[in-house]
Amino acid sequence: MIYSQPLTTPHPQTSGRLCIILQKNFFMKTITIFLLVIISWQIKAQTTFTPPYSTDFNNYTTEAEFLVDWSYENNLPTDQAGVWGFDYTAYFGFNSSNCPFYFTASNADGDDWLFSPGFNLTQGTSYNLTFLLAGAFDGYTEKMKVFAGTADTSSAMTQQLYDFSAISSAVFDSVSLSFSVPATGVYYFGFQALSAAGNFGILIDNFSIDYGTGISSFQKSTTCFSNPCNGNLLFSSGSPKEITLYSSSGQMIIHTIADDQLILSGISDGLYFVRIGTEPAKPLIIQNP
Repeated sequence: MIYSQPLTTPHPQTSGRLCIILQKNFFMKTITIFLLVIISWQIKAQTTFTPPYSTDFNNYTTEAEFLVDWSYENNLPTDQAGVWGFDYTAYFGFNSSNCPFYFTASNADGDDWLFSPGFNLTQGTSYNLTFLLAGAFDGYTEKMKVFAGTADTSSAMTQQLYDFSAISSAVFDSVSLSFSVPATGVYYFGFQALSAAGNFGILIDNFSIDYGTGISSFQKSTTCFSNPCNGNLLFSSGSPKEITLYSSSGQMIIHTIADDQLILSGISDGLYFVRIGTEPAKPLIIQNP
């Protein structure tokens, strides 16, 4: 005898529970995906900074770490010269430190970009972009333009800040560029290497951006010397004068009265700004022997 079990339909209460379980699973998966998207967006957003900001690039121990914040737009293959790169061996930079560098190609003119991280900037606010700049070797003439733009791409670099048409010294020079932005938003800085073929290279170090503090546009100091300073800052006038020394972020370090010199041997090496009386502050590199 063959026994057969009659077909039965699911109890309405059981079917309802199953639907609820499936709905809960779908809801949880949707929430999980949404949270992952939010977390990913937050991680990406962490690379946008708000002034004041400064780096001597020694916080990056590999090029991969450097490229988390900075980026390149190179037009030649990376196995050739004519590209931006990052020296993490503390060889090229100021006082033998890490720094971005550009190697000029021997057979092609430069048109290659280095982009900074993004910065939250406000319309109507005065800012100062400061950095150290040098040619890789004496005897060559390098060219570079500096821009600000709303994305880390060459097409977005629409606001030119300065045109360096003849970088010829291997000694780091201090640069301070004053600017404002046309609208509130996130801005990047682009360094466009334009050296003619057959030159050698460009070095950048000690990058910072801060609010305007009366610091002048790019120029060499004319009322104090030497620059870089070896710990003994001399002045062209011997009369008493009010001297104020600021860090690269605008913090006041020294405020005193001096005649023809000011001893700075106790100050750490780096980029500073010195104000004489009520004149605009000027960039000063301290490089103790």
